[in-house]
Amino acid sequence: MNYPDVRQAQMADQETVGALWKQLLDEQSTLDDRMGVADDALDRWHNDFPVWVEDETARIYVAENEEGEVVGFAAARRWGPPPIYEESSEVYLDELYVRSESRRSGYGTQLVHAVRDWSDQIGARRIRLRVLTANQEGRAFWAAQEAIPMSLTFTIEGETPSEETAPDEGSKKIGF
Repeated sequence: MNYPDVRQAQMADQETVGALWKQLLDEQSTLDDRMGVADDALDRWHNDFPVWVEDETARIYVAENEEGEVVGFAAARRWGPPPIYEESSEVYLDELYVRSESRRSGYGTQLVHAVRDWSDQIGARRIRLRVLTANQEGRAFWAAQEAIPMSLTFTIEGETPSEETAPDEGSKKIGF
């Protein structure tokens, strides 16, 4: 289907979508301080964006307003469960974000429809996504999109490490 305000991202969108992605991260951090944004987050975004744009197993869609400004994006990738489960082609919708001043204008729904269409084209059985428990607005949006909870993720908070505690090798970041 054709959604007039949505198109697949291009390399020229890197800066704009990166800024929107950073806004998403900042909003998530405000909702839950455990979602702190890494100092090098945008550097990693700029490193990985070209790969995503060219990757046939991933899609980044952008929503534009009437003036042609990008006001939102969705990032999704083909996904499958671990091999201990029945084989199933799925799509994981990593992120969906619309600028606050452009929300409730249909852009988010159009982005979801674009991801759904791509999911159908590749024969995926379902789309998975996650939303922060504290994000009431996001949870309501996903309920309106007919998304239903599949699992809950719990955390057990540990003690805050001291500055003297060096991070272990497993905490070093590589890409996303």
